[in-house]
Amino acid sequence: MTSSYAHVWITDTEQVWQSAEILEDYKDGSPVLRLLLEDDKIDYKIDLQSKQMPFLRNPDILVGENDLTSLSYLHEPAVLHNLRIRFVDNNHIYTYCGIVLVAINPYEQLPIYSEDIIRAYSGQNMGDMDPHIFAVAEEAYKQMGRNEKDQSIIVSGESGAGKTVSAKYTMRFFATVSGSSNHANIEEKVLASSPIMEAVGNAKTTRNDNSSRFGKYIEIGFDQQLRIVGANMRTYLLEKSRVVFQAENERNYHIFYQLCSSAVDSEFMDLHLGTSNRTHIEGVDDAADFMQTRHALNLLGIKDDNQLAIFRVIAAILHLGNVAFQSKDRDSESCFISDRHLAFFCQLLGLEMQEMTRWLCHRKIVTASETYVKPMGCEQAVNARDALAKHVYAQLFSWLVQHINQALHTTDKQKSFIGVLDIYGFETFEVNSFEQFCINYANEKLQQQFNMHVFKLEQEEYMKEEIPWTLIDFYDNQPCIDLIEAKLGILDLLDEECRMPKGTDRSWVQKLYKTHMGMSKNFKKPRMSNTAFIVCHFADEVEYQCAGFLEKNRDTVREEQINILRSSKLQLLLELFREDRSTGKSPLRGRVSIKPARPGMQTSSKEHKKTVGHQFRNSLYLLMGTLNATTPHYVRCIKPNDHKLPFTFDPRRAVQQLRACGVLETIRISAAGYPSRWTYQEFFNRYRVLMAKKDIIFTDKKQTCHNVLEKVIKDSDKYQFGKTKIFFRAGQVAYMEKLRADKLRAACIRMQKTIRGWLQRRRYTRMRSATITIQRFARGHQARCYTKFLRQTRAATIIQKHFRRYTQRKRYLRMCAATITIQRHLRGTLARRTFHLMLREHMAIQLQRWVRGWLARRWHARAHAAIVLLQCCVRRMLARRELKCLKIEARSVERYKKLNQGMENKIIQLQHKLDEQSKEGRLLGLRLTTVEASRAVEVERLAAEVELLKKSRDEVHHASNRILSLEEELAALRAQLHDAQAQNLSLQKQSDADLEHSRGCIIVALRGVCQVKHVHQSYFPCPGKSVPWHCHLQKILPELSNENGDFNKHFAHNMYWYCCDAMVTLRCSVLESQLNVQRRSHEIEVQGLRSELQALREESGRQQQLLSQNLQLPPEARIEASLQHEITRLTNENLELMQQLEKQDKTIRKLKKQLKFFAKKVGDMEGNSISQPAIQRKEKEFQGMLDYKKEDESKLMKNLILELKPRGVAVNLIPGLPAYILFMCVRHADFTNDDQRVRTMLTSSINSIKKVLKKRGDDFETVSFWLANTCRFLHCLKQYSGEENDHCLRNFDLTEYRQVISDLAIQIYQQLIKVIENTLHTGIVPAMLEDESIQGVMSGMKPTGLRKRTSSIDGEACAHTLDSVIRQLDAFRETLLQHGIDPELLKQVVRQIFFLLGAVALNSLLLRKDMCSWSKGMQIRYNVSQLEEWLREARLQQSGAKEALQPLVQAAQLLQMKKKTDEDAEAICSMCSALTTPQIIKILNLYTPMNEFEERVSVSFIRNIQVRLRERKESPHLLLDVKHMYPVTFPFNPSPLGLETIQIPVSLSLSFITLV
Repeated sequence: MTSSYAHVWITDTEQVWQSAEILEDYKDGSPVLRLLLEDDKIDYKIDLQSKQMPFLRNPDILVGENDLTSLSYLHEPAVLHNLRIRFVDNNHIYTYCGIVLVAINPYEQLPIYSEDIIRAYSGQNMGDMDPHIFAVAEEAYKQMGRNEKDQSIIVSGESGAGKTVSAKYTMRFFATVSGSSNHANIEEKVLASSPIMEAVGNAKTTRNDNSSRFGKYIEIGFDQQLRIVGANMRTYLLEKSRVVFQAENERNYHIFYQLCSSAVDSEFMDLHLGTSNRTHIEGVDDAADFMQTRHALNLLGIKDDNQLAIFRVIAAILHLGNVAFQSKDRDSESCFISDRHLAFFCQLLGLEMQEMTRWLCHRKIVTASETYVKPMGCEQAVNARDALAKHVYAQLFSWLVQHINQALHTTDKQKSFIGVLDIYGFETFEVNSFEQFCINYANEKLQQQFNMHVFKLEQEEYMKEEIPWTLIDFYDNQPCIDLIEAKLGILDLLDEECRMPKGTDRSWVQKLYKTHMGMSKNFKKPRMSNTAFIVCHFADEVEYQCAGFLEKNRDTVREEQINILRSSKLQLLLELFREDRSTGKSPLRGRVSIKPARPGMQTSSKEHKKTVGHQFRNSLYLLMGTLNATTPHYVRCIKPNDHKLPFTFDPRRAVQQLRACGVLETIRISAAGYPSRWTYQEFFNRYRVLMAKKDIIFTDKKQTCHNVLEKVIKDSDKYQFGKTKIFFRAGQVAYMEKLRADKLRAACIRMQKTIRGWLQRRRYTRMRSATITIQRFARGHQARCYTKFLRQTRAATIIQKHFRRYTQRKRYLRMCAATITIQRHLRGTLARRTFHLMLREHMAIQLQRWVRGWLARRWHARAHAAIVLLQCCVRRMLARRELKCLKIEARSVERYKKLNQGMENKIIQLQHKLDEQSKEGRLLGLRLTTVEASRAVEVERLAAEVELLKKSRDEVHHASNRILSLEEELAALRAQLHDAQAQNLSLQKQSDADLEHSRGCIIVALRGVCQVKHVHQSYFPCPGKSVPWHCHLQKILPELSNENGDFNKHFAHNMYWYCCDAMVTLRCSVLESQLNVQRRSHEIEVQGLRSELQALREESGRQQQLLSQNLQLPPEARIEASLQHEITRLTNENLELMQQLEKQDKTIRKLKKQLKFFAKKVGDMEGNSISQPAIQRKEKEFQGMLDYKKEDESKLMKNLILELKPRGVAVNLIPGLPAYILFMCVRHADFTNDDQRVRTMLTSSINSIKKVLKKRGDDFETVSFWLANTCRFLHCLKQYSGEENDHCLRNFDLTEYRQVISDLAIQIYQQLIKVIENTLHTGIVPAMLEDESIQGVMSGMKPTGLRKRTSSIDGEACAHTLDSVIRQLDAFRETLLQHGIDPELLKQVVRQIFFLLGAVALNSLLLRKDMCSWSKGMQIRYNVSQLEEWLREARLQQSGAKEALQPLVQAAQLLQMKKKTDEDAEAICSMCSALTTPQIIKILNLYTPMNEFEERVSVSFIRNIQVRLRERKESPHLLLDVKHMYPVTFPFNPSPLGLETIQIPVSLSLSFITLV
């Protein structure tokens, strides 16, 4: 690999590493290597002893990969170069390094954290998308749900590297994708804790404008459904010294400046604060941040009075810091205070100013025998003041943490949690003190845990694949940790020195020299200092100055000052310094305590005597135990430069942090083993070009990989075969890529040769084809003649075939019909036998049920009687005892007076109320009497009508007598006719003519009979109507008599008699039906009287029960209870009377309407009978309306909407049948002018549809069914709203309801789109981007890293393919058409579906580097063409769906276009009209060559595109909004069906509705 033209890395003072090209092949033993730099040639010296060669550079095709472990050569220059290319050239801030996410601070707001991005990463595998903090969060979230194990996300890095922002975005991701399990909005509270902690714990430093000056570990708890149920926060090592001291160009904590910015507000005027003139942060509004902080406090439940108390404490700390001390004289060791700030301090905290002044200037010395009060000098007093200010702020910080945890605690059961650790990275400054020592100690512990976890993963991978492995040597920092925390370590000696009365920093350092100098290789002494020491950390050597170590470790606060604070009048201050106050247990998890690394002070307990180092060590042990019990995920934040310049990369600062954060250690551990890993399927697809066809075994690809590696790589130690993967040493993938490129280059040469040969052959074939054409025409004539003969022969054969088929088929059909007949009779016999058997069994069961029921009822009646008798006896005995006691009490007159004292007025009041109730009862009684009188009049009138009916019956009898007389006359006429026939024999021909004429008369008579029957049906349609039928008969008789001849008269009289008899019989049946109706009404009245009697019995039982209860009460309560009962009884009676009155009113109104209707009918019939006695009425036709009883409305909604199965209706019934039925019911209510029924009908229908959608809203069949029916209902209301046809609505204008139903249709449409989205969403990306519809296009995938590795040997086939998506689209379309969806609405649905397909696919494409290649663009374009073909087959080209796919189509075209010249740039700008500028730039940055013959897009070309697209005015968002919906419209589509033609099937169970 060190041959000429190879590229290597050499060290450089400015760029750390510099690329060079080898000019000459290296020969063994040569001391130099000829290299070519960018502008010079050099001789690189090689150490012949170590034979260390320069690092080889990776091929250009591997540069810029998402995962550093996918690089063939894993070393520091390769990592640094890959990060620089991604950060500077491609503007990608995230990169994977194995299990670590490297995040580089861009110092610029990027549009990659919106909710669209969160939704895009939610549910995706970690290696499928581009590196992102959301991918790490999603991986932790999925592993927690899949493995049921707690997770941790460890975010570390230098100050200013972006740790706090990364942790914040992680918590935002969890809050967005999970939500909370109740209505407490825990996710909002978790996010609200960030502004509070940033305000009180973050400050501006020289390196970062929002630097976290404490470490925190947030546990977010989840339940069984992976929803947030609570959270818990722990803090570590707050930098308290910042409260009293800030370096130049730094600030105190943000809360101080936020409070000062609002000092002019009225509620803060009493704090006596001024505006801050300290360093201003560009782009930060302290007043706005203060409002955000207060809003967060309110959201977390901290009340306004507590907030004001917090601000008073913060203002008091500011005033305390301004307190100045003055010496009494020059040499005096005492001081005094004459400063207004101390007065403000005492006023705000409610303290005694005299006591505070005293103990700020004095201190108490306690000896074994006496106690002394000694004055302090100015310097000592200032130290005591600063210590007090720091301690108060630390206590306030701990109180806030505790209350935040209480607000984030819920009672829901937690199953698991995800912890987010935001902790300081390794720090080294010019002067390093106690804080830097603790920070670096924590990083040593975290680095040890990280190294062990990485080594463990490597070991598990090798063991899983069953390959031999040797112990990998990695850096173990346990000696450094032992130096710090072991017995007689640095912390142990520091605590020991703190316990010494006269311990100093110098004496402590001398002990360190004596103990560890020469004993530990991690401890050193500076050459020029006796007050410092050096610790060799894993990242670098750090020199610590011992000044201040003891004081900061002790963290001493005067006890007298604390006692003064405990006597404060401010309640919050009392809580801060309560003696028994502790940070408490974690409300979220019982095994972990919630406490910051620096707990509150305790004056008299051992806890107060613990040093800061000891407390920090204990909290660190607790943290490490938590992390070891979880699955960790690592985020390493890198600061690219110290000047906060956007997308500027300083290699020296970056490599320093990469070494410190353990990224290079991960690379080194991976490179020590087998860093490159391929599945057999991936290796086969990529490198099968190196195999000969005879060596390929398609049935055993694993053996094929074995064969090719044995031929290509001779050293078997360079690779290992696992169960599912092939493991390669570093550099072997680059070697394989070189062989592959050489093979492809040779193939290209062969292709060129072949093409040139093809051109020559084509010229030859053209000349040859001309000759053949001439021959073809000559031979064609002969062939046509022969063809004609063959056609005639074939025609004859076909005729014979069809005739024989006809005869055979006829014979078969006869046999089939006979067989079916025999089977039918046989099956009928068997079915009848089975039915009779089942009937007998059913009857036997009924008899058994009746007998057993009678036995059970008889036993229950006997038991009930016995129990009642026993209860009566017991109650009688108790009543006698009570009565005896009451008689004794009643004899005492004084007691009676005493009991009834004060009850007289109350009795009078109750009596007055009773009188008023009685008056109202009498009034209601009078009204009831009036109603009954009117009812009696109505009854009398009906009785008169009955008398009229009786008279009409008498007339019928009279008409029958008249018929008898007419029969006698008819007999005489017969005799005369006989005589006339005997005498007139000569007129035989005339008699024959008369005979023919008589036949015609018979026909006329039959017509008369039909007229009589029709008259009866017309004038007697229902019982209770009297019609003068004899008048019609009398008028029909002359009509029959007018016929020629005596025979006609005789026949007419007979027919008259027959018709009268039929009329009498029918009238009698009518009277019988009326009698039956009266009998049924009488039975109903009797039933009502029985129910009233039963109610009176129940009332009597209640009265007896109340009497027995009153007998048990004392006398004074007994009277009050009886009065109350009487009032209740009268009220109930009044209510019953009012209900009866309303019922009577309704009955009267109903009867009046019926009488008017009947009177109008009778009038019409009488008028018609007078004017046209022989009119022939037609039968009543169905008018397209449906009627139902009011009490059946709920049953109608249940059967027609709530319990209707859409699939059965769609298959067996006409589309939109429920909508037609509902409209026909509404139309009948409109016809009867019943506005109440119209309103309730429409309201119930809408509410029932909403209930169905709420219950089965995720079922596509149900939602599409009710969308179609709702639209059809809406169209019916519009179609029949005017005067266009006979079925239109006459009385009501339903425009408002049409708007409500239109809104409901829009809601159902949106729900339908949501169901479709949920069905398709998981399969869109695999089908549109990953499915290889064109086989072989994507066979040469590039090498992938640890994040993108499969575990199957042959590569699992994608579960979702483009064919499956098209089948799903077919299913959607068929279902919608079955339900009768409007064609225009179907087009809108398809358009929305295609927008979803294009948006989801394009969003995934914009977030996946591996998808942005030329071959993938061709694959996407082919997949889109398949969808367009589906549109053509479904005849939906005009739906606009094709235009909805334009962004994806243009993205695919962009991947396939040339990207070099200005003409290419102009073509891209004109072609990509549907893509936004950020999307075009993103695709160009993501474009990745799949082979060495392809070229990357140059940075200058991308800048050229940006300049050309600068004038565009478009959305700045990167991703398309997949939730976007096109406006839906419902074009009017009138129904082609007539309402009168619609029939209601029995399967709907709607027998209670009637056709009108």
